[in-house]
Amino acid sequence: MRRSIKKFVTFGVVAGVAMSIGGAANAVSIKGNEITLRMGSGHPPFITYVKEMSKYFAPRVVARVAKETKYKISFKEHYAGTVVKVSDTLEGVQDGRLDIGGWCVCFDDDKAMALNLSYFVPFGEPNGNKAIKVMRRVVDEFPGLTRDLEKRYKQKLIGLSGFNNYGLLTAFEWNNFWDLKGHKILAAGPNLPWVKGGIPVRTTIPTAAQQLQTGVGEGIVLFPDTDFKLKLHEATKGGVYTVTDFGSTVQIALTMNLRARKKLPKDVLKIIDEEARNFETHSIATSASEHDWGLDKLKGAGVKIKRIDATAKAAWAYELKDWPNERAQAIKKRKKIDMPKIMRAFIKYTEEAGHKFPVKYEIK
Repeated sequence: MRRSIKKFVTFGVVAGVAMSIGGAANAVSIKGNEITLRMGSGHPPFITYVKEMSKYFAPRVVARVAKETKYKISFKEHYAGTVVKVSDTLEGVQDGRLDIGGWCVCFDDDKAMALNLSYFVPFGEPNGNKAIKVMRRVVDEFPGLTRDLEKRYKQKLIGLSGFNNYGLLTAFEWNNFWDLKGHKILAAGPNLPWVKGGIPVRTTIPTAAQQLQTGVGEGIVLFPDTDFKLKLHEATKGGVYTVTDFGSTVQIALTMNLRARKKLPKDVLKIIDEEARNFETHSIATSASEHDWGLDKLKGAGVKIKRIDATAKAAWAYELKDWPNERAQAIKKRKKIDMPKIMRAFIKYTEEAGHKFPVKYEIK
């Protein structure tokens, strides 16, 4: 894997230099019947949603365009921070460094504030296959969630995805949230307030291992499969992975530059949009299936696996019971959308899908 990643990174660096010379604003290339699009992410290609972009979405678009239209399409793919970082993929799609970008809204918790919705209702649906249906329903029903993407950042949301059920890997034993007192716990950003009792520290996938190795963090709120892939269990010297059921947030956005969309033939664009929706369900199913795989891998590597006690979960959720409403009101004020109504719908649809929250969240 290391060899293939190194090869990929080298390719991306060369491509990045070429892009800076050629000008980012004209990423899409159409020569006769041949179309070339630039697609990428700040995350490395072994992260599930990125792998799905490369191995599922792109090949299906290529095959269908060749079969159903007079055009041929190809993708230049740039991952692992070679063209965009995890923190500026939105900007990379906006300015044309990429035509299509996959990114976590958690790293744009201001510009993509409203799309962090599922982070703001903790202990949500743990099954990603159910969670994404709820989020898709809400996104389709409330266009205000994606208004800024199109009006301010010149890109369209064409697909959603996510990882799986968030848990907590620590270098120490704990049973209740107050046991985290004095311990530094890493989290992505919008979920930092989940870290009740502990000391929340912001992290990203590229920096997590070093932060754990150097003592910047003593634990991390993440997913078991990602913990294993990044070898974070080695940084915690084994430790404990607790299935806390924070929930499977739908935090991955697949977006496309509006200028690129205008340049493409309608039949090609239709295929891209359809396959982006297929990517949505296929990628989340793959991610969901990797949760238990990750637990097995961590256990095999010497990590103690346990599940949070129901009483401890309820106590933790109670400490967060006012936070969803606080976020809803803050987003309403800042983004001028009816976030309380959106959040109430999100909670309602999640419960209709069969989930029971450990505490009742009152959204005013």
